[in-house]
Amino acid sequence: MIRINKGQEPNEWLQYRLTSGVEYAAIPELRKALLIEQGYICGYCMKRISDNGRIEHIKCRERYPEHKLDYNNMIICCSGETGADFHCDRKKENRDISFTPFDTNFIDTVSYATKSGKIKSSNTNWNDELNNVLNLNFKILQNNRKQVIDAICLYLNKKGWTNTQLISQLLKWQSFDNEHKLKEYCGVVIWFLQKKLKT
Repeated sequence: MIRINKGQEPNEWLQYRLTSGVEYAAIPELRKALLIEQGYICGYCMKRISDNGRIEHIKCRERYPEHKLDYNNMIICCSGETGADFHCDRKKENRDISFTPFDTNFIDTVSYATKSGKIKSSNTNWNDELNNVLNLNFKILQNNRKQVIDAICLYLNKKGWTNTQLISQLLKWQSFDNEHKLKEYCGVVIWFLQKKLKT
């Protein structure tokens, strides 16, 4: 996962939510702002998402209606369906998680197994939620993360594992491209490169 830097809510959403008696609706300007903020990757699994991503309320609308219009309670997610497996907000449904992808303290607990691509948190509760509420360790997602780690290792084997190369790649994987997109599964590579720079 990556830490999502929450920006200011778009003016169109502000005007919409301040309208008397309004109910939640995924207006296009809201969706676009979330996509840009997250670099067109899922706020949970980091898969590439397009203009039709699902808007997720971290505190679900059904149980926390007071947060249904709160921009700081929203991220955008992938479809949450890969084959027969549900993951991300599709698996979460209206259950609670006790972390947010906006929190540096949470992100700092997240790591990946380089041989399997498995995501884990050093916090027992958060680790349980990653596995059982969001289902982020089903096989396809693990394999995708492992492939990204393998690809960066292959690149560095050719270019050299110098601090200069590690920093150069870290900046590349942390950066938005010209279309304001981040690389798919960038959080895995960012974690991996930061770990290598500390050793």
